[in-house]
Amino acid sequence: MSYIAVIPTNIWLNEFNSAKVEALNHLQHTLLGNRLLDIFPNGLPEEIILALQQQGLFQAQEELTIQNGYWQVVQREFEILQKRWAGPDIPIYLFPITQEQKVTNKNGVSYPNALFLFIGEIEEQELQALFAHEYNHVCRLSYLGKSLADMTLLDAVILEGLAEYAVEELYSKQWQAEWLNTYSSKEMLEMWQQYFYPQLEQQGIDHHVEFLYGGGKLPPWIGYCIGYQIVKTYVMHHNAHDVYQQSSAAILAGSDFR
Repeated sequence: MSYIAVIPTNIWLNEFNSAKVEALNHLQHTLLGNRLLDIFPNGLPEEIILALQQQGLFQAQEELTIQNGYWQVVQREFEILQKRWAGPDIPIYLFPITQEQKVTNKNGVSYPNALFLFIGEIEEQELQALFAHEYNHVCRLSYLGKSLADMTLLDAVILEGLAEYAVEELYSKQWQAEWLNTYSSKEMLEMWQQYFYPQLEQQGIDHHVEFLYGGGKLPPWIGYCIGYQIVKTYVMHHNAHDVYQQSSAAILAGSDFR
């Protein structure tokens, strides 16, 4: 019998919609935050909701809509990819994305023990690609056996590169992030050598944000772009089908960024 990974958050949303009162924020903490305490055992409901809102979770006062079939789509993809990647059983939560998110109508966030998707109205294959990206993170974290605090910058860069490569491998370039080809190989190698290489052993995902997303002297999404090229060139040189189960050091050593 298949593991039922996708939590029926549609029921939670129906409760929230039918019980709306003046204290909407408190209601969100009660109906959603309290049910996530097992995932974040050291957090308070209001802290959990705030952290997820920073990733795209809807605001309490917003209208809540997700197409009914999305839960089934994600459950089906989970069963396929779990078998393909020998991945772990984890709970998967679907929630509406906030209307304050102007850039995109989708986002996801992965933890070693759970996965969250925040979505608006998107195509089915777009949802599949989003889930694949995030579940690939979960599988990679499981393989590495590291906490988020122990992740090095090299681990983080390759983590994102593997996820984008997985999307290409499964669903074609159409569903990859559109900014992956923003920079030339020369530009990426120069930034890699100047900014990334001296910090590759820096631990803790909180220290990797600027490297991945850009900021300061680093341009937008540079870490994602470099990570994807590291994985892509590794696969080109080795015709590898088991890249997901290689160490970060081995993937780097077999790429054009070695």
